[in-house]
Amino acid sequence: MSRDAVKGGSCSTGRFAQFAGRALRPWLGLALVCAGFSLHSGFASTFWTAEFLPNVLQQAATNIIAAVGMTFVIMSAGIDLSVGSMMALCGVSLGLASRGDLPPFVSYIAAAPAGVLTATALGSHGRRCSIRGHRWAATILGVLVTVSLGLGIQWASANGGGLPLGVAVGLAVGVSLGLLNGLVVTKGAVPPFVATLGMLTAARGLTVYATGGNSVGGLPQALGSIGQGAPIVLIALGAALIGALSLTRSRFGRCITAIGGNEEAARLSGVNVHLYKTLAYVVSGLTAAIAAIVLTAKFRLADTGAGANAELAAIAAVVIGGASLNGGQASVPGSLVGALTIAVLNAGLVLVGIPDTLQGVIIGGVIIMTVLIDQLQRRGGPK
Repeated sequence: MSRDAVKGGSCSTGRFAQFAGRALRPWLGLALVCAGFSLHSGFASTFWTAEFLPNVLQQAATNIIAAVGMTFVIMSAGIDLSVGSMMALCGVSLGLASRGDLPPFVSYIAAAPAGVLTATALGSHGRRCSIRGHRWAATILGVLVTVSLGLGIQWASANGGGLPLGVAVGLAVGVSLGLLNGLVVTKGAVPPFVATLGMLTAARGLTVYATGGNSVGGLPQALGSIGQGAPIVLIALGAALIGALSLTRSRFGRCITAIGGNEEAARLSGVNVHLYKTLAYVVSGLTAAIAAIVLTAKFRLADTGAGANAELAAIAAVVIGGASLNGGQASVPGSLVGALTIAVLNAGLVLVGIPDTLQGVIIGGVIIMTVLIDQLQRRGGPK
C-alpha cells in the first residue's frame, strides 16, 4: 500500500474520530454533570425520583424550543441576542389579542410578514417579466396588504377573536421580528451582534409601551392546559424533532450548513445567501414565539419581564451541544442535550445548596470550558 493511501486512510480515521467525539461530547457532558452531582446525597435522593425528573424536563422545555431556532442562526455563523425580548413581546401580544386590547401597532407588526411576502413575490414576477416600475408597485401593494390585514386583526381582536387569534398574533409577531432581524443583517449588511442587540432593546421597549409596564393577566383557562405536564414537554420535543429534520434533511438546512461553513463558496455554488440567512432569523423568531406561548401558558400571565436572559440560555445550550460560534457546525439534538445539561446544572446547584449568587458563575465557567475544549480540539485535529 502506498504512503499516500496510508496517509489518506489515517486522515479519514482522524476526521471520523473527531466527528464522533463532537457528537458524543454533549452526551458525555450531561452524564458527567449527573454523575458529579449524584455524589451528593441530597441530589441523589431527590433528583433521581419519578416526581422530580419530569420537573427538570418541564423547566428545560422553554430553553429547548428557543435553542432550536438559535441552532439555525449559529449554524449560519450568526447570533441572535434578541430572543428574550422577542419572547416578551410575543407573550404580551398573545395576551392583549386574547383579551381584545391589542394596540394597533402590534396588529401591523403581526401583519408585516404577509405584506413583505406579497411585495417580494410581485417584485420577483415583475423582474422576470421586465415590467417597468415593478418595484414601486410591489412596495405599494405590500404596504396595502399590511395595513388591510392589520386592520382586520384589530377588528377580530376587538370582536372576540379570543385565544386562537391570540396564538396566531403571537406567532406572527415572532416571525415579523425575526424577519426584520434577517433583513437588517442581510440587506443592511449590519453585523448580527449589532442588529439583534438593537432588536433586544427595541422589542423590550415595545413590550413595556404596549402594556404600560403592567403584566397581562386574565387569560383564557384553556391556555393553561399546554403550560404544564406532558403537553409542554411534547411541544418542546416536537419542535426539536422538526428542527432536526429541517436542518439535516431539507434543502434549507443544507444551505444553512453551507453558508456557515463558507459563505463565499456557498454563494458561488448558487445558494441564495441572503434568502437563507434571513430565513434562519425567521426560524429563531418563530421558535421564540412558540417559547413565549408555552411560557405564558405556564403561568397564564404575560409578563413584560418574561424571557430575561433567555437568549444567553439558548446560546449556552447550543454551545454546550457542540456548536461552533464560527458557524457550519451545530445540531439540534446537541442543543437539546445542552438545554437539558443547563437544566440539570440549575437543579443540581440548588439541591446541593450552592448560593444563588454563585450559580451563574459556575454555569458561565462550564460554558467557557466547553468553548475552550472545542478550540483545543480544532487546533489538534487532522489538517
